[in-house]
Amino acid sequence: MVGGLDALGRAADVNLAGAWASIGGHSGEVGGSLDCPFVATGLPAAFFNGVYATGPVDDPDRLIADASDFMAERGVPWLLWVREGVDDALLDAGRRAGLTDAGGPLAMALPAIEEIPPVRDGLEITVVRDATGLEVARDLAARGFDMPREFIDVLATETMLDDPAVVMVTGSVDDVPVATALVSVTGRTAGIYNVATPPEHRRRGYGEALTWAAVEEGRRLGCDHSTLQASPMGAPIYRRMGYLDLGTYVQLAHEPAE
Repeated sequence: MVGGLDALGRAADVNLAGAWASIGGHSGEVGGSLDCPFVATGLPAAFFNGVYATGPVDDPDRLIADASDFMAERGVPWLLWVREGVDDALLDAGRRAGLTDAGGPLAMALPAIEEIPPVRDGLEITVVRDATGLEVARDLAARGFDMPREFIDVLATETMLDDPAVVMVTGSVDDVPVATALVSVTGRTAGIYNVATPPEHRRRGYGEALTWAAVEEGRRLGCDHSTLQASPMGAPIYRRMGYLDLGTYVQLAHEPAE
């Protein structure tokens, strides 16, 4: 267990940066540093190309200039991610450079992974281990997020199946896939991502069940706490599960010049 909200916040920031750096390592390019990676997947949407601050930087204006150059060379829009209160100077530098506010999700953490609720009756959890399982997870994510399938294929590659720090899970009822989730591990932190349920399977608790399944996989990999980023719709569910609010991520967006 990580002690205190400050430590949990730091763990959440490090996991977010590490998870996206992992995605970039599998499907795109990674620059910057371990403390503030620049990740370019190549996809034409800012959310999928980012700069992730895990703490205050020494020279905010220089970092923004370096990140802008990195992304410009790859011709992609991008987001700067800074959790509120972590580095206001970096946010100010981003705004001076022309980045614009684009909202941002809530950071949340489960302080201790303790008792995992039993899998609900009729729901079968499967760990994705091969190309067939990956195809199921990709389809669920594409439909659950209403996202182009080609985006999912870039973000969830076959090479991830061999990554010891990443586990994807799917859930099925009567052999029909209903939801998916992913855990990305940094240190003792189980970061939960890509919780997706297609519209026809929602409001039955499958997303929550798959979140717990991903947390359990994190525990098997040595994690004792969990973090995630929550939408307004998802936050009440995660609070019910025991996740605590850690503040909002401020996202500043940069769009390439036409």
